[in-house]
Amino acid sequence: MSGLARERVRRVRALVLRYLLLLRRDPARVVDTFYWPLIDIAVWGLLTSFVAGRGARLPNAIGVFLGAAILWNLFFRCAQDVSVSFLDDVWSRSVVTIFASPLSFGEFAVAIMLLGLVKLTLTLAAMSVAAWLLYAFNLFSLGIALVPFAANLVLLGWSVGLVSLALILRFGGRWAIVAWSLPFLLMPFSSVFYPESVLPPVARGIARAIPANHVFEGMRSVVMDGRMDWGRLGWATTLNLLYLALAASVTAFVFRVALHRGLLPKVR
Repeated sequence: MSGLARERVRRVRALVLRYLLLLRRDPARVVDTFYWPLIDIAVWGLLTSFVAGRGARLPNAIGVFLGAAILWNLFFRCAQDVSVSFLDDVWSRSVVTIFASPLSFGEFAVAIMLLGLVKLTLTLAAMSVAAWLLYAFNLFSLGIALVPFAANLVLLGWSVGLVSLALILRFGGRWAIVAWSLPFLLMPFSSVFYPESVLPPVARGIARAIPANHVFEGMRSVVMDGRMDWGRLGWATTLNLLYLALAASVTAFVFRVALHRGLLPKVR
């Protein structure tokens, strides 16, 4: 590894450590990491119990609903952590201090993505344990299919998080709401809790351009039919790589413009 590469790794590691120390010292951040995911498990588990009690014919309903709730949280947490980490620096007015250092925007983006993976691991562990204890649902019953499904949702989360970050960087902290609302804009077209086939034709066309739709359709194929839909997985991966490249390019461009025009100190 060259000296330049080592310096970049050191800066990324230092920034990740900084955010982890903030996480450890702020109980509110820890509560947010676990509170809403556990509420989702409780709500969707109870809904599943109700559906099963009414005699609805849905094979492996517990796997369909709880599996979808857990995977949706993977996507949402990855998207949120990227933009909210930047917002934390905006609200603490440390953006200028951070970027006055040799840290590049690419290194900053890598650091907040890695931070998101750490928090995601904690959230996934908590949800998996709660689902097992409360409803005897084992997330890992999805088998090896869980890995590509989760990876695709992480990639999509990063893309959406970067777009949110770009909007906040361009229009200021008053656009902070996009950090929470933008992921939910995709939810109706992502077929999280229902199949793509129930969508109107126009909405179905939009859904096919969203990687999450293919992930959740693929998950249902595994849970209900025991079949891995490789075509959907391949399409989701292709779309995700394209969207991540576009989101990274747009965000880097917005950052360069903000840096050139001296807009970073004005982000509030």
